[in-house]
Amino acid sequence: MSDSILRRLRSAPVILVVLAAVFVVVASLLLPRFVAGLGIMVIPLTLLAFAAVVTLFMLPVHILPAVALVTFALIPARILPQDGPIGALPLTTMIIVIWALRRLIPAKTTLGRTTPPAPFRSATRYFALLFLIWTLFTLARTTDLQASLGWTISFSAAVLLPLAIGTSTSEAYWIRRVWLLLGAWLGAYAVIEGVLGVNPIWGTVFRALGLTDHQHWSVYRADASFGHPLFAALFFAVACALAVGIWLQENSKPALAAAVFSGLGLVATVSRGALLAAAIAVGFAYAVSLVLRGEKRWGKFAVLAVLMVVGVVGLFQFDAFTARNNSIEAELSSQARDLGVWVSLQAANFTGWIGSGPGTSGITGRLFNEVTIENSMLQLLISIGLPGLVLFLLMIGSAVAHALSRRAVGAGAALVAYTVCIAGFNAIDALRPMHLLLGCLLILTLNPMRADADGRLEPAVRRPATARPKRGYARL
Repeated sequence: MSDSILRRLRSAPVILVVLAAVFVVVASLLLPRFVAGLGIMVIPLTLLAFAAVVTLFMLPVHILPAVALVTFALIPARILPQDGPIGALPLTTMIIVIWALRRLIPAKTTLGRTTPPAPFRSATRYFALLFLIWTLFTLARTTDLQASLGWTISFSAAVLLPLAIGTSTSEAYWIRRVWLLLGAWLGAYAVIEGVLGVNPIWGTVFRALGLTDHQHWSVYRADASFGHPLFAALFFAVACALAVGIWLQENSKPALAAAVFSGLGLVATVSRGALLAAAIAVGFAYAVSLVLRGEKRWGKFAVLAVLMVVGVVGLFQFDAFTARNNSIEAELSSQARDLGVWVSLQAANFTGWIGSGPGTSGITGRLFNEVTIENSMLQLLISIGLPGLVLFLLMIGSAVAHALSRRAVGAGAALVAYTVCIAGFNAIDALRPMHLLLGCLLILTLNPMRADADGRLEPAVRRPATARPKRGYARL
């Protein structure tokens, strides 16, 4: 029996004792408050939560970020509790915290291979550190301490904490695999939902829980398991860009299938901003793949170019998009976005361009108008100011550069899709569960992974200009 297994067996009783102690303390503080609201059901729910935490400590540590991603995708945020501490630290982010604790306390449990110097990866961490310092500065002068503190905790735990972990190549491999599988299967489900005009599985769950139907648009917009079409569109746009980049570099047929189904699911959401984000990210992957040296399969690039042209033409013929583009709601949405730009500039100038405090863009923006700021970049401009927004973009840009330096075109394109997509709605500032997706993408871009013909994981490293791509990679 290996030393790592023996250490895990010896540490298991200690972990269980600590968890039991924490459970008793938390239960004694929270149970009296929630029994009145939930009744006797609070007891089995609390025991279920305790069992879930124990399970997370017993699962292999390298799959926990993928577990968090699956939880986010299959359990809509709208049915999870949002009050109290969970508002600052969503349940899916708690899984990332447990993963980080398990990675930081014991010895390394993932691949321990020596990696070459990575200046872009180091730059990402430096920018993340500067971002945190600036965020704490704006936190000290916030107009709403509770909102700012909650946002800072959520973003730091989901996005910045993973950057403090060493090499996470196994985690990146599973994130990549799970995102493609979920994108394909949920994309296919979204297509079926769009055809039926009803969500047969998750819609039934919502009705059983007494949640109202959010469908108030001129056309039916699929939301699959995500509870809102914009959330689904973001997930599918990232999956499509990731899959296309992998297919271009590795000729993976399952990745091509994932690109097709996630792309169709994206169309079913009738989200114009996410479609634009996916188009930009796919075009980015296309251009980068052409530039990168190595073996070229020109037929693939020609096929992709033809498919992109056909896809654009098809979208203009798609009745749902035509109806939405010509609807009053689309005109009102465009007017609201234009007004949101004006409000954002006024609010940013009001704070001297240094921010009113993390997570306070809505509060500060309402000083000028009640319109919702449907742009995450403008929200960051208001809340953490121009320096914070610049550091945020530099952190993302250096992560994309690192992925491209390792020829991980899919990972870089996926992060580009996420960044462009959140510029179309209020994701990063107002929707804290969305922080998890950015954290997973940073793990993916900073730890690009491939697998050889025998399924052994190996880092994706820079190859000489004359080298040919290695064949036999795992298809997902």
